Amino acid sequence: MNGTPKKNGSSKSSLYDRAVRYIMDTDASPDHSPDDIHLLGVTHEGYRDTGNPQELSWPEHFSVDFRSRIWCTYRRDFVEPIRDGTAKGYTSDAGWGCMVRTGQSLLANTLSTIHVGRDWRSPLQPRTSSSSFFTHSPNSSPKSTTRRKASISSSPPTPFTSAPTFNTPEEQARYAKYVRLLTWFLDIPEAPFSVHRLCFAGRDLGTEVGKWFGPAIAAGSIQALVQAFPACGLGVSLATDGVLFQSAVFEASHSSTPDTDDDVPLGWGDRPVLLLLGLRLGIDNVHPIYYSTIEELFAFPQSMGIAGGRPSSSYYFVGAQGDGLFYLDPHHSRPALPLRPPPPGTTELTDDYYSALYSTLELQTYHCDKIRKMPINALDPSMLIGFLVRDITEWKDFRRRVENLPQAIFSVQDERPLWPSVDLGGDEDDDLLALESLPSSGSEEAHPSSQVLTPRAVNSALELATYADDPQSSVSPLTQSPIDNPQTPARVDSEDSARSSSGNKSRLSFLNRIRAFGRSRTSLTLSNDGDGK
Repeated sequence: MNGTPKKNGSSKSSLYDRAVRYIMDTDASPDHSPDDIHLLGVTHEGYRDTGNPQELSWPEHFSVDFRSRIWCTYRRDFVEPIRDGTAKGYTSDAGWGCMVRTGQSLLANTLSTIHVGRDWRSPLQPRTSSSSFFTHSPNSSPKSTTRRKASISSSPPTPFTSAPTFNTPEEQARYAKYVRLLTWFLDIPEAPFSVHRLCFAGRDLGTEVGKWFGPAIAAGSIQALVQAFPACGLGVSLATDGVLFQSAVFEASHSSTPDTDDDVPLGWGDRPVLLLLGLRLGIDNVHPIYYSTIEELFAFPQSMGIAGGRPSSSYYFVGAQGDGLFYLDPHHSRPALPLRPPPPGTTELTDDYYSALYSTLELQTYHCDKIRKMPINALDPSMLIGFLVRDITEWKDFRRRVENLPQAIFSVQDERPLWPSVDLGGDEDDDLLALESLPSSGSEEAHPSSQVLTPRAVNSALELATYADDPQSSVSPLTQSPIDNPQTPARVDSEDSARSSSGNKSRLSFLNRIRAFGRSRTSLTLSNDGDGK
């Protein structure tokens, strides 16, 4: 996930590995485990013997829930390239955007939970896969061995013929919210959470366009763009050195700066908060003492999953069963969906408009039919964990659950310490150990723009013109209100940005690894039986 994409021999090896995975495809085989399945805070029963030994399917309730999760993948044929200072720019993020896409997936499912509801199930019917070994539906993995030409049109589908059938107006309203939410993630500069905006927010934090994001850069970029788009109705709070501070979480829950006495503790505000924690649970692999804790996190009602994966690949992990993790793989390229403008003179976008905006075939590319599961011991130690807390009751429940984890991997405190977080240094593989740490003096000189990332700065970097500026239309499908200019967001610097300064080139890798492992809140002197005592 870090550094520049590898070439030559390593790319051939990666192609070979993918071919083996395609032929074997062991991650997609139902294992008939009777253990309960925890999927983003919802518990489903595991396999139950039906008397049919030939049954090779996952439990139905779990399958429907899994297929309803939003799945962001590589896209190609961007209408507007991602400009990186060159004349051509990028028209696809394939090969380097996996952490961007898993970060999008985490954010998209968070917003879906807020606006559509966690109990919402997609009415889109899964496509029937061909019996041919080498053909798969567009929303299944692994990627097909046959190339298909893009069949996505910039013209809207025939009205009301491509949308699902709704039994009640409430069903249509929820579906329309879901479609509108997806337009926020389209691959165009105007979309508030597009790959374009995430890349430029990441550039302000020290990662150039076309380079792999680390978890900290993904977290900082998400925070900056959410703060620049208050219409999404969400706040974001980042952990500092593996610690969540209640004061920072409460501050993020307020859509405007509260007018309170300094002596009066700030209470919960008027909006939900996405908690993002960048962790490194080991040096080269996740230490086994953390397995049960990671599995338990998916049972939290506040769980929004984990963006991480195997080395040099980022997956979006959405659930756990026994010693296995369910995930969505972003490494499958699809044509970018266009933003279709409303009819000229439109002043209000109705549920009918959004319901017919895209065909079911197009929307199915945002959902995965093939359920995939991998052993937890294959998990990369670097990861970005997300939780959604919607009110004070959920916050108290979250704190209680954190205290009862079998092995602490992060902590929650009431207030920030009076002293700043100290930068102890890090090597090129360590990009996430202090999401909000104050940078060294060298990094301030190297990246002055990354110290405070305001919404106006984000828009300026992207050179954006909102859809509302289009003389053909008076309303944007992305949002019916312009992007506001809220208060300047909290500091989002990280070791990602500090890493590129000249003063950091002499850091000691060994010291950094000690810090990385020590931040797990576990003693470095483990007993032989590995129980951490």
